[in-house]
Amino acid sequence: MKANTSILFVLILGLTLSSCEDIVTLNTPSSDHYMVIEATLTNVLGPQKIILSRSQDYFDNTDAPKIVGANVSISDNEGREYLFKESKADMGTYVWTPTTPTDIFGKVGKTYKLTVKAANEIFTASETMKRVPPIDSILYQFDEANPRQAADGKPKNGYEAQFYARDPVGVGDCFRVKAYKNRKQFNGTQNLVFFYDAAFQKGAMADGLMFILPIRRSISPELYVAKDTVKVELYSISEDQFNFYSQARLELNNAGLFSRPAANIPTNFKNINPNSSLQGAGWFGISAISSLETIVDPKQARKNIK
Repeated sequence: MKANTSILFVLILGLTLSSCEDIVTLNTPSSDHYMVIEATLTNVLGPQKIILSRSQDYFDNTDAPKIVGANVSISDNEGREYLFKESKADMGTYVWTPTTPTDIFGKVGKTYKLTVKAANEIFTASETMKRVPPIDSILYQFDEANPRQAADGKPKNGYEAQFYARDPVGVGDCFRVKAYKNRKQFNGTQNLVFFYDAAFQKGAMADGLMFILPIRRSISPELYVAKDTVKVELYSISEDQFNFYSQARLELNNAGLFSRPAANIPTNFKNINPNSSLQGAGWFGISAISSLETIVDPKQARKNIK
């Protein structure tokens, strides 16, 4: 009798729970349509660009609307002004073009102030270009791909590369690494690699050291094969930009049963009118860059790289 009663209870409970399955559509508030900036300006020879757009509603998957007709300029702490003109071929993109073939935009140690005038509002941001160490070398060894590297039909066997560079002496240097395979950047959210001194976190006591192994190996999200071109770029970033990337990564990975409430990511792009409801988003960055590239040659492969 007890066994039959237990079975009956389980059946009733199952029917009760299954009858409670309803699809719930949540009403999400509309976006405040912030002005969003995308800008990482560098000391690399050539034009520099800034992209301005509007934020969108949470479930809006269309292309973000660009902001056209803005006045965009940058001034440095020595009084030079750089005018960014809107591209006729790509509206919403503002470009500074060097006046001479050797004219370089950014210099280490200088502070740059951005001013954007649009929609009867004025936005500003300011950053200082930090130092960046040279990349000493790129080495590679033949290896089998781990499960992460072999995903999506990538090479099962090939060459794993790593780069070598040393953090400058003095606490507080921050960097971002970008890696390219055959001129194509590894640009997924999992490829966002940034760090503090020679380790991933502030307080790791890694000042002045060789970059740690996971950072050096981050340029191999998949294996390379013979004759592939491996390129590494090392960007200097401010500590504030390091914190911006940290918060952005938290939000990008904020999913699952135990996810936190979504939060706005801090920005250095501010509306100078305190009474305006139009706010800024994104980050205005200034980076010095060091880079190095090599072509994979099986004859030059190493063994047991550490």
